[in-house]
Amino acid sequence: MKKDDKNLKPRAGHYRISDIAKQVDRSTMAVQRWEKEKLIPRAKRDSRGWRIYTKDQVDEIVSLVKKTKYFSK
Repeated sequence: MKKDDKNLKPRAGHYRISDIAKQVDRSTMAVQRWEKEKLIPRAKRDSRGWRIYTKDQVDEIVSLVKKTKYFSK
């Protein structure tokens, strides 16, 4: 397990937008904006319409955010 993974808590086999936001130290609104601007992959939705992500998607998004200057504060 990577150091960053210790804060991830899957729920029913998936992760929420808040898990990504915590990993990259940004708000959930920022993550939603990145998705709307097509800077990160579009999330699948559950039956309630909430964004859900697989572990691989979370890793991909976190990696993208950390290596791209656009996402810096």
